[in-house]
Amino acid sequence: MTRDRPTGGPPPASGGGPRAEAPAVEQPFDGQSLYVLRATLEAHAIQAGLPEGRTADLVLAVHELATNVVLHGSGAGTVRMWIADGSLECHVADPAATSPRAGVPGWPYEHGHGLWVVRALGDAHTVSSGPEGTVATVAFALPRPQRPPFRMARDDGAGRTTLRLYGSLDRRAALDLVNAVHAELSGRARPAGHAEFGGGPPRRLVLDLTGMTSWDSDGIAALLTAQEHVKAAPGTVLILSGASGEFRRRLDLLSLTSLTYEDPAD
Repeated sequence: MTRDRPTGGPPPASGGGPRAEAPAVEQPFDGQSLYVLRATLEAHAIQAGLPEGRTADLVLAVHELATNVVLHGSGAGTVRMWIADGSLECHVADPAATSPRAGVPGWPYEHGHGLWVVRALGDAHTVSSGPEGTVATVAFALPRPQRPPFRMARDDGAGRTTLRLYGSLDRRAALDLVNAVHAELSGRARPAGHAEFGGGPPRRLVLDLTGMTSWDSDGIAALLTAQEHVKAAPGTVLILSGASGEFRRRLDLLSLTSLTYEDPAD
């Protein structure tokens, strides 16, 4: 079994069947019903309290797992979704894709496809196969009941400009971040007396993520877009501060270029 982080809740029944409690979703699928499956997942994820952007991530991840079943498995399976230990867990089961012994199926983690997408988007995932079928699980953490709104604070000092991010970096906040970085690079927010690009020591633009409480794929895209904008601006470097190890792993997985990190305690 492969596992990025453990999923919670009681264990599934043998062969990836339903748990003791009734799932919020239990829906068969095949190649003709993936659209209906996506609509069902979206409705139930929103009802469970998953934010809009993370709901889109969940739907994409489960669709990729279901597509694996359709294209590389038996062609049909069942999706079950629970709320367990503060997360939405989705199990994609293919009872007909059996293996003589329990283990990990040989599904490839190809860049931009299938399990690679699931690993990039989900907060935890597992894949296992055995005599009773194959089950892939992906989990998405539910937000705290009261989420602080997104905001940014800017300060200059020690040869750097710092944008401190607070709250949820989601699709609503993504444009604000990209616009703020663009303003810095265009000079509209440059402090008085600061050296022009290309002269003197490199200008350091720091995105402090310490106060970030949640994110979605649009928020990650905004960070990577900021990196590309800075990369194209001579004499400027972008530093990401206060990112957790898990968040760094996710960014590095999705970024096409190397990212620079620092620990705020350093």
